[in-house]
Amino acid sequence: MWFWLGLACSGNKEQDSATVKDTDVWRPMQVCPGDEGCESAIGSLQVGVSAKVITPTCFEQWEDVDENNRYTSSTDIFLDCGCDQLCPGDEGYNAPDEGEGDGLFEAIWLAGYNSARAANFVHDDIWARTLFFQQGDVDVALVSVDLVGFFRSDVEVVRERLATELPELDHLIITSTHVHSGPDVMGQWGRIPGTTGLNAKYQAELYDTLVEGVVEAWNNKQSAIMSVSSVDSSLYSVEKGSRNIIHDHRDPKIIDPDVGVAHFTNETGDTIATLVNFGNHPEVLTSSSLGITSDFVDSMRRGVENGITYPTQTIEGVGGVCVYVSAAVGGMMSPLQVEVTDGSGNSYRSNTFEKSDALGNVMAELTLQAISETTVVEEPNIAFAVQSFEVPIENILFQAAFQSGMFNRSLANYEDGETLDPNKTPLVTTEISTLDLGNIRMQTVPGELLPELAIGGYDDPAQPHTDLETIISEDNPNPPDLSQAPEGPYIKERMGKEYNWIIGLGNDELGYFVPSYNYKLAEAGPYLNQAEGDHYEETNSLGPSAYPVIEEEVHRLLEWMNQ
Repeated sequence: MWFWLGLACSGNKEQDSATVKDTDVWRPMQVCPGDEGCESAIGSLQVGVSAKVITPTCFEQWEDVDENNRYTSSTDIFLDCGCDQLCPGDEGYNAPDEGEGDGLFEAIWLAGYNSARAANFVHDDIWARTLFFQQGDVDVALVSVDLVGFFRSDVEVVRERLATELPELDHLIITSTHVHSGPDVMGQWGRIPGTTGLNAKYQAELYDTLVEGVVEAWNNKQSAIMSVSSVDSSLYSVEKGSRNIIHDHRDPKIIDPDVGVAHFTNETGDTIATLVNFGNHPEVLTSSSLGITSDFVDSMRRGVENGITYPTQTIEGVGGVCVYVSAAVGGMMSPLQVEVTDGSGNSYRSNTFEKSDALGNVMAELTLQAISETTVVEEPNIAFAVQSFEVPIENILFQAAFQSGMFNRSLANYEDGETLDPNKTPLVTTEISTLDLGNIRMQTVPGELLPELAIGGYDDPAQPHTDLETIISEDNPNPPDLSQAPEGPYIKERMGKEYNWIIGLGNDELGYFVPSYNYKLAEAGPYLNQAEGDHYEETNSLGPSAYPVIEEEVHRLLEWMNQ
């Protein structure tokens, strides 16, 4: 990712609100049950669900003349055919539609790899899937969106709308699957580096759909029976272990193999929803793909809902709506360089839709296995706490993105339009939530957490679960010194429940969170260049001071919840 260095913070944006803390007795900014409007959580668990398509409906196609998978106006040709992508002479053409023949390229810029990736087709729909939980006075909505990330400033826009349309709602969590083949809603991947990739019309439609989805889930809520389980994904393949579905691209290679599953049924035994938690980048389709897709998450959800059909066997689904939430995906947890062997015995290595489907089917199998082994939670209780705070932005490229208006959100310690002062580090307001649901504790983090920060794993030589990996690559020219790795307890150990889930990219996306002992910047051009070895993540982080602040706030919130 490359940014154009702008001159001043852009205006006309919502100001993030700062938190005022009691200096005598610390308490999270919001606590339910307990606060006004959510005094008690007495009664049965009510669960509602919705699944809303958020696939862009208006974009124009183009011809990749130079075949480099990036749109270049000087060489490539955009087809000025309007939203329906039909021009005179095309089969089905009736009349000119919106944008046709106006000379303007109505593009949807894909997020997650490089700039200039204009979408050319839709392979499968992308979704906003909402689970609504209610117990007594406590109402919480958990929304998973098939996007690379969703800023807190955007969450605040949706909250403001819901405050009018659904005043009963106490807390909203929007988490992104982090798919790399969806529209840019953060502004980072536009036509050329340094220009925003935001499409204002799509952004407005997205807000509308998110609000509609939460309201629909609230209207659909019903008494629910909750059951919970988990499955070790590394046990699917005896030969390959975790490497059948995931690869850690950064030393030390530490993977959290647990797939967390919560299954909700109504009083007649029909599935309302299945909630799945796992950390893996949805990026089977690489930067060479120009199709909109939710990647392996699509076939995973379909497999859980409708079942999986292999040539030699059929695995039944459980119905309802499957909601997938990403866990700790930093480091980098990825299906790239992975050969997936599915339940048919077929293997897929090339980064194709066939491999994406295979990986999704394996994930669906693991989820269905977990459902078959779930234990009913008697009288599950809901509780949550929320805290917002400010974190510093030391990455000069991220500073430039705020200055130039690429990121449509305000800085906490600058006025909109104020020029940045090199002696005054900019701050951005973010937030974390701890949500208890029965015997599950969910901890949101506002970006991409490296798994070792959640589980440790430094002293487990078998941690990658396969002979195909070693915890440190022999050819790493700049390996981490594991003797300097932090000792526990790590985040999951601090969470204190039977099932502890990380909700990655929860209510924000601030990039990668890297352990301090292994945070290394290039001596020449830090952030522009990466240090020798496995240090790409630093170039896409806020800077070395950000995660220690976030970690302190997470530890404090968890300590408060445990008390």
